[in-house]
Amino acid sequence: MKGWRLFAKGSRADVLIISCNSFAEFGSGTAMGVSALSSTNLKQHEDLSLRAYLLAPSRLLRIAIWLALPCSQLQAAEPAPFDLPGPGLHVTVQRDGVTLPIDAVPALATDDLLTIEADLPEDQGTRFLLLSAFLRGATNPPPTDWIRTAETWKRKNKDKRLSLKVPKGAKQLVLFFVPATGGASDAISDTVRGRPGEFVRATQALNQASLDRSRLNAFMVAIQAQGNTHPEYLRKLAPTLARSLSMKLNEGCLDRVIARQASCLLENRDSLVLADMHSSSIADTLAGAPTDLALQLSTTREAGYGYYTPYIGVVRDVARIFGAFSNPQFNYLPTLSMRRDNNISLLLNSAPSFQKPKSVLVAAMPAIEADRPPQLRSLQEGPICASREEEVVLPVDGSPLIYSTSYARKMAIKVTSATGKSFDLPVEARADRGGYVLKNIRPIPADLVGTAKAALHGFWGFEQFQGPEFALQFSGGEAWRPAGNTPLTPGSDNPLTLKGAAPACVASISVTQGQSKPTALTWEVRGDKELSINVPVANADAGDMVLQIKEHGVAEPMKVPLLIARPVTPPVPEIPSPAK
Repeated sequence: MKGWRLFAKGSRADVLIISCNSFAEFGSGTAMGVSALSSTNLKQHEDLSLRAYLLAPSRLLRIAIWLALPCSQLQAAEPAPFDLPGPGLHVTVQRDGVTLPIDAVPALATDDLLTIEADLPEDQGTRFLLLSAFLRGATNPPPTDWIRTAETWKRKNKDKRLSLKVPKGAKQLVLFFVPATGGASDAISDTVRGRPGEFVRATQALNQASLDRSRLNAFMVAIQAQGNTHPEYLRKLAPTLARSLSMKLNEGCLDRVIARQASCLLENRDSLVLADMHSSSIADTLAGAPTDLALQLSTTREAGYGYYTPYIGVVRDVARIFGAFSNPQFNYLPTLSMRRDNNISLLLNSAPSFQKPKSVLVAAMPAIEADRPPQLRSLQEGPICASREEEVVLPVDGSPLIYSTSYARKMAIKVTSATGKSFDLPVEARADRGGYVLKNIRPIPADLVGTAKAALHGFWGFEQFQGPEFALQFSGGEAWRPAGNTPLTPGSDNPLTLKGAAPACVASISVTQGQSKPTALTWEVRGDKELSINVPVANADAGDMVLQIKEHGVAEPMKVPLLIARPVTPPVPEIPSPAK
């Protein structure tokens, strides 16, 4: 018989561990202590569907309700989506005399100066305290002077703003919106200092979830925009978007009628986010039961983690963390931070309460650590033509955050010509194009012909950032010519190698023989200066052969005459005259 059964109860009366399978399946039938449920034991009993709960008196009713539900229903339950708009924040960060908006700051550093102000409507009825707390690890409570409070309803900036300097040794910064209540500031401060590990883990998880949500938002906005304007292009656009932003693509949606493709692609949106090596850096820093045990169980397949994408798993993780230390006075609601310029819009997945227990909104700031720029790599195997009339794409891979955040800023390519002259050209990250887009260069500098090196560079937050190099080619320069002087053989296809300055910029090749109509030819780029083609030759008497090579950005095609081998007619031997 399947159902919820008690199979282990610890020596502490506030810990209960239950299984979705029968008690007999655990083994001997004797209760095991919580201390015996090590990670090793969990691996030995992977057939169990485990749940851990903290049995505070105020939560017994919740446990009873959950136990009344079918196991399958609980395993399939997903966290509520973050779709409730919350309050906002204005945040700027100053480092070494440079001030950046919060959306351009991937990480904070010691001695950074932060200015933080709540963004609340003018008719805001409930007064909020804005409280900040620096953290320095799960086992090292912060000193009291690392926790500051601002009264958001006051008029003077010094009262309603937080002006913070990142102290030495701090590793995280967490913000709280707290309903103004007598003793609220001290209560939150005591909770943070009493249980710093939960907030360390929460800030890491919230930062991860916020970055994942930024990718999801970028994907949804692009799909919806394309669906509203040119839905017929979704079949080509959607795979590039999904690859750029590391999103799951339901390819079956592209087989539907055009009008249904966009809505289909965005179904079950929270399950679309895939793992990303650059933005995924959640560390298991909590220590100590019972919360740590609950977190260990939450990451097992039987606890449901394996059935969800990392984004949903992180959200579930945060819910467990905050649920573990809510109290009759306050409960803690996680928020995701959507950053744009110096504004942060907070998203909630649960409606806040202004009655006891009152809701405290928790927002995470960027981690306090060294910047970690992505290791971008070029996806282009050969040279790229920069003389096209349309936008030039420099395809890259390595981090979807270049598309969904403003961390990479002032991006450009440094172009160095064959003569050694160099200059910068601005580029823009475009997820729908799969890389950085170089705007149309008009007019092209006269010395830019043939092959030039282009190095991607800019800033990642406050730090300089170097990306991959590309080979760009510009039309013009030396004329096309056959490699060698071997004539073409009549009556067959002749492989021919052409040499020129910019093979990547060739738009079309055709051939004419005598008065015949042009015949389009296919070609293959080989290296930086060669093209390979096959030239069909009818016969030598059909006339001279001429190639017409059209390049991007050049009005007239270039004509290349070809030599044809003509058969040599042997001389007619003289017939001697008969003797007279």
